[in-house]
Amino acid sequence: MGYLNKNSTNEIIDTGFILMSNLLSDIEIKTLRKLVKQHFQSHGVVANSGLTQPNAAVEVPEINWLFYHPKILAVMRQLLGQEKIMFTSHCDLHCRTLSAWHKDDGMTVMEGGYFGFPAYDREDCKVYKVALYLQDHDHNKAGLTVRNGSHKLSALNQGEEVYLPTKAGDIVVFDVRLTHRGQRSVVPVEFLEKPNHLIKKGLNKVFKISHKKSDQYFKKIYDTLYGDRLSIFFTYGLPNEYTKNFAINNMKRQLQQNKNSQVFLSAENKQRFLDNNVILAEEYFEELVNRYKDGK
Repeated sequence: MGYLNKNSTNEIIDTGFILMSNLLSDIEIKTLRKLVKQHFQSHGVVANSGLTQPNAAVEVPEINWLFYHPKILAVMRQLLGQEKIMFTSHCDLHCRTLSAWHKDDGMTVMEGGYFGFPAYDREDCKVYKVALYLQDHDHNKAGLTVRNGSHKLSALNQGEEVYLPTKAGDIVVFDVRLTHRGQRSVVPVEFLEKPNHLIKKGLNKVFKISHKKSDQYFKKIYDTLYGDRLSIFFTYGLPNEYTKNFAINNMKRQLQQNKNSQVFLSAENKQRFLDNNVILAEEYFEELVNRYKDGK
């Protein structure tokens, strides 16, 4: 079953991203939103002015049906151009986080990045991330902004900025080498940015309140008024050395954030992937776990 037009594969190769509307139903989004919100009530790692849950494919097994959802698998197979695809085991959940421009190839995380070297000129490097926001972002700038074509470029300031006005149920699939950011401003509404700046300046001048403190206060008000901003990111790729290296090195990052060595899917979820003919990168994680336990 096809969900993309015949030019979609070329489009993601050229631009580094693609937006698909209404892929998931309202009921599916409500279910995911409830599960993720419940998880963050008692779990998560404080990061980027919010909460994040690394290694969520293992830590939050209740959402794993999303990864082998028939529509998701069909889209990833179409974009990757073949039936055999690999699930990297990467999944991050986010709640109210802010983010600046970055790439997800790990070049700012470890030497050589997740691929082991800058892979911007490698056409057979196809590791694609699915971004799913669990609320509408067509009325603000709290969703995903990308730089067109930047998956072929190393600098973070290259490529035309494109804001993607997603609605709940949409997905964005993007190359992990693509430069992108999420919500940057604590109040992500354009007409409020200038008043917010002037208020912060006045508070600093009159009451000596730092901009950082003001940002924390305004963000808390915004989050209270508009509710938790939740998102899910997970990654598939071609079953080759690029994807294998990405999966292993990205899992190192997830282990460090979670401070544990739980990397394997439950037997039930693993079987569901295998039933759907998905190759699992966790087959390469045994050595990684042993190195982690040894403190290496």
